[in-house]
Amino acid sequence: MAFQFTLRGLLRLRLSLEKAELQKLQAIAAEAARVRLEFESVEQQRGALKRRTHEALVSEGMTAAEWHFEMAREASLEELLSEQIETLADLEEKRKLQQARYMKARMQREILTSLRERQLTQYNLEESRRAQQRVDELFLIRSISPIEK
Repeated sequence: MAFQFTLRGLLRLRLSLEKAELQKLQAIAAEAARVRLEFESVEQQRGALKRRTHEALVSEGMTAAEWHFEMAREASLEELLSEQIETLADLEEKRKLQQARYMKARMQREILTSLRERQLTQYNLEESRRAQQRVDELFLIRSISPIEK
């Protein structure tokens, strides 16, 4: 008789739940990485804008309207950076919560996997005992029965 794990359906469910939680965690991590890249890009834009403004002021001069426009652009980039920092903080909080959910799902799956492995080990042990018992019985039967020549 082949090994049958009685909780196979539950183990499959736990595996699928763990996989779903991992996918959610990966999605949050990917979103955070995207926001970080966007943040770095905006920071570079802001730095380049500051350099261009400074160079224009020093070398050519600027009208008040041009300077005001550049300051408005810089303020806009600062606001965008601030929003991205908030978004990253929110994503980090979501990541922590999702990490906890994933770890819980993983632990529940590992408990069932461990139970299955123990049952399989017990089954294999019993099977080897039964096989040895059959070999022993065959040996006894052969040793008791007269040998025909």
